[in-house]
Amino acid sequence: MVIPVHAQQTNRMSMISGKVLSADKKEGVVEFATVYLKGTSYGGTTNEEGIYHLNAPAGKYTLVVSAIGYQTAEQAVTLIKNSRLKLNVTLTPSVEQLDEVVVAGSMVNRVNKSAFNVVAVDTKKLFNTSLDLGHVLDKISGVKIREEGGVGSAAQINLNGFTGKHVKVFMDGVPLEGAGSSFQINNIPASLAKQVEVYKGVVPVDFGGDALGGAINIVTNTSSNTFVDASYSYGSFNTHKSNVSFGYTAKNGFTVQLNAYQNYSDNDYKVKTNDSNRGDSEEKWYRRFHDGYHNEAVIAKVGVVNKPWADRLLLGFTYSHEYAEIQNSNMMAIVFGGKHRKTEGLAPTLNYVKKNLLVKNLDLSVSARYDKTTTNNIDTVARTYYWTGEYINKETQGESNTTLSKFYGKTGSVVANLRYHFADRHYFSINNMYSDYVRKTDNLAANAGQNTAAYYMERYNKKNVLGFSYKFLPSEIWNVMAFGKYYHSYVKGPVNKGGNGAARYELQSQTNDALGYGLAATYNLNRDLQAKASFEKTYRLPTDRELFGDGDLEMGSSDLKPESSRNVNVNVSYTHAFNTDHSVSVDAGFNYRYITDYIIRSIKNGGIGISENHGKVRGMGGDVTVRYFYKNIFSVGGNFSYQDTRDRERHTSYGSESITYGDRVPNIPYMFSNVDAAYNIHGLLGERNTLTFGYNLQYVHEFYWDWESNGAKRNIPMQISHDANVTCSLQDGRYNIALEARNFTNSLLYDNYSLQKPGRSFTVKVRYFFFRQNR
Repeated sequence: MVIPVHAQQTNRMSMISGKVLSADKKEGVVEFATVYLKGTSYGGTTNEEGIYHLNAPAGKYTLVVSAIGYQTAEQAVTLIKNSRLKLNVTLTPSVEQLDEVVVAGSMVNRVNKSAFNVVAVDTKKLFNTSLDLGHVLDKISGVKIREEGGVGSAAQINLNGFTGKHVKVFMDGVPLEGAGSSFQINNIPASLAKQVEVYKGVVPVDFGGDALGGAINIVTNTSSNTFVDASYSYGSFNTHKSNVSFGYTAKNGFTVQLNAYQNYSDNDYKVKTNDSNRGDSEEKWYRRFHDGYHNEAVIAKVGVVNKPWADRLLLGFTYSHEYAEIQNSNMMAIVFGGKHRKTEGLAPTLNYVKKNLLVKNLDLSVSARYDKTTTNNIDTVARTYYWTGEYINKETQGESNTTLSKFYGKTGSVVANLRYHFADRHYFSINNMYSDYVRKTDNLAANAGQNTAAYYMERYNKKNVLGFSYKFLPSEIWNVMAFGKYYHSYVKGPVNKGGNGAARYELQSQTNDALGYGLAATYNLNRDLQAKASFEKTYRLPTDRELFGDGDLEMGSSDLKPESSRNVNVNVSYTHAFNTDHSVSVDAGFNYRYITDYIIRSIKNGGIGISENHGKVRGMGGDVTVRYFYKNIFSVGGNFSYQDTRDRERHTSYGSESITYGDRVPNIPYMFSNVDAAYNIHGLLGERNTLTFGYNLQYVHEFYWDWESNGAKRNIPMQISHDANVTCSLQDGRYNIALEARNFTNSLLYDNYSLQKPGRSFTVKVRYFFFRQNR
């Protein structure tokens, strides 16, 4: 469910305000509680301090206050013309599981006073589906998740025209760059997150990252209650997925949290392609025969909550394992039958949060993780495979590049936030994010003949981003924020200094320092209408994969320069509840980007990918989302996105006129949309049961996968896919079963170059959920 952003106006005839408190003194205030006047459309939510403000005509009302995990409270109030009523409300924790609070026509309204263009996705409604977080994000306007195949395939996030590494992914505010592919967005189950935040354009200083095109923040469940969530699904292509989440908090504050999930698939779906290994240019249907995948991940945390010296202190440990067969290169016509990859990762983590540190209103949070990953790329068979699964023997080992490489990556990252506010108007924040990455290579590669000097050279990447922000909140109507960032990076790695096709690698280092800054503001024109605008000058530091490759099908470019960009974002949000039954929301945004040293990924001969600094690129576009709700029974909505990203580099690196000047940047979808609908039948065979029917349509307009002016004019055709699902929830969601059909019209779907995605598939999923409120 997409949560629209809006706020209250303050120029009504009467006002009621106050704090929402928890009867459990350990909890203090209740943030983001829903507050409204019964039988009207006047409502809102509390902020981070538990404060609410409502404006309404004079009269007698019933004030209703509700929050997930608490019993709903009602109180009669009388508003007098031109006066202000102050009323604090105390909520009692509920011992029963509560569903989402439904207010004003099923709209879940959450006030976001920040000026950032952010969309929050409530994942609870999707826990019963087999969707991963990638497919959840794929339903949001301006967002397109691009996969290279089936389960476990590489995935990229396309957000407002930016793609791949331009968009940063965080988990609870900590970057996931070094966590390994087991934690890429399309491997993580939706139930791992209680919500996902999508920042389009300007990203808050609190994340401390160097995002250029936006950011995704996965917010996990940090509840202090006891819960168990277990699920299993089976689907087409012998696909198995399972997930277990567990949380427990004792009365003395001791807490333990566990998340574990696995994905397995044969990925043996049919594809339509030519076979370059056989020299056959005719496209035919073949069944994938070497694309099996499985991964397992465990995230365990233990610690304490609600202590005088720590609101939350968690020590964690993460383990992940992955095995992936490699069916083809970055071009589907080049087929393999023996290549595969193994990855194993270990990561200790730390999370510390303390509000009112030493003095009132001074808050500190520190998150850290240290990822150690081992990746083994294996390509040693002396065979040439065809798409039929047949092969012929050859004298040399290796299907592409003879490889028996084993490299070790170590990534450490620390994010620290210090926040202070006073008078409920002035908010200061200082953030620092530090990360470093070291890769060392095992000499097993020499056994396979891969013994180039570059292979053994040291690879090191260090980043530090220091940020400061100040927010001024003079009233509920408007606020403004100014911020600045200092970027520092140090990179060391092999650089090819040879010419005329000869390789001569030297170990080279470079240091980069830069200053970024920005301004963001929001204004609430009335209760239902909010406008936002922001500007920033920002930088993005190249990632480890862009700099050093993956040791197999991705080449590294250690001399990549950071990208810089000037970004403008404008957004308007409108939400309106006509009565308690009907409500609508409309959200529209515009963005403009001008990037220098733009990093573009291209495919070279043999299907090898490489990232290079292209030059100047200009991007502009927008998106719109419209949704309608009828009670908690029916909802329908859709979104449309258009992005015009073009080459603005007039000259090539040799000084000649560039023939691609003015072309669209290739291999980026520029026009796409989604439509979805859901219908709920409540009380079927029992008042605590719900049957839900869902439908989703996706449209992607055709786009070039190479520069238009290069003459080839190869394009990825227009695509339309249809998904449907039916879910049965019993006893308020304790027992659940779901049936899904994806791409049930069996359309040909592509995201990247010629890499085909699965056709029609079916899935069945069962889920058990238990929840108990801890007092």
